[in-house]
Amino acid sequence: MDKEQKNIDEFISKAMQSLPVEKTSVDFTDLIMSKIAVEKPSTVTTYTSLISKPVWVLIFVLISGLCVYLSFFGTAENSSWLPSANYNALTSVFKNIHLNSSLIYGIVALALMTLIQVPIYKNYYKNKFQV
Repeated sequence: MDKEQKNIDEFISKAMQSLPVEKTSVDFTDLIMSKIAVEKPSTVTTYTSLISKPVWVLIFVLISGLCVYLSFFGTAENSSWLPSANYNALTSVFKNIHLNSSLIYGIVALALMTLIQVPIYKNYYKNKFQV
């Protein structure tokens, strides 16, 4: 098999020597760059938000209006359903659970790191896929 491989290498070497060396045209780079510049940018990676800015403005205005209305025209009587709710069944489930302080610190650290990393990754991918 080694002899066969050597024969193949010799045949390819002879074939390559008989071929002329091709030269590129003088304006080869300019032609390639002009074709690249003509191509339209891809719309696949264009970022479009799920909720448009006018909808966000509408949501903000509605919530702000609700807060203003309730602060000026809200009643002083206790008509909320929260104070009358019975939470004994819910709290009795978690009454016997005691978490180690290290676990609580770990959960808080994980939450903080997640809150820090989300804007960083969002900015990174926004810049990476910017067309």
